[in-house]
Amino acid sequence: MTNYILKEGDSSLAPILVLHSTGGDEHQLVPLAEELFPNHPFLSIRGRISEQGINRYFKLKGPGFTKENFDLVSLEKEAQWLTKEVERLGQHYQLNLSKLNVIGYSNGANMALYMQLKGLFKFEKILAFHAMQLTEVGRPVLSDESKVFLTHADNDPIVSRENLEELSTDLEKTKCQLEIFKAKFGHQLSDEEISAAKKWLAK
Repeated sequence: MTNYILKEGDSSLAPILVLHSTGGDEHQLVPLAEELFPNHPFLSIRGRISEQGINRYFKLKGPGFTKENFDLVSLEKEAQWLTKEVERLGQHYQLNLSKLNVIGYSNGANMALYMQLKGLFKFEKILAFHAMQLTEVGRPVLSDESKVFLTHADNDPIVSRENLEELSTDLEKTKCQLEIFKAKFGHQLSDEEISAAKKWLAK
């Protein structure tokens, strides 16, 4: 059974997919979605992986958020599952998935960008708070009409500056419109990032 929240909103507005961070759930980013996209319909889906009671979108092979600990088989499997669930629920609730935007934080942002880079889903706009490159994507799928807002802090204990550069390179290969906001508060989601995201959306 998939755990999710659906807010119907104004059907003339673009629907929003909401993806939580490690340890979060489908409720975690609902206030943020409502703040950034008032009146939009949104679909918030919980990752189906639970390790020691901690929700996430794919498995880890060991402790720590490093590339060698990411279970890439699980990542691919769960990305396929999430894609199918978005399509299934989108059809059920008559959401216009051709205009789908996504908000992701940390683990959820990682999954959103992976789906985009692999061509599993083409999002119109991606707000990826504190995302990282999970694995090198040799030939990312072109998405020249997509817009990506990415945040990173140089003092982030999880996402290094080198990893950000690798992720940025992957995204630039897709020809998307990429904007990177430099945050100041490590890996946490801050008010300054939310304000910057609002300004980006208003462009």
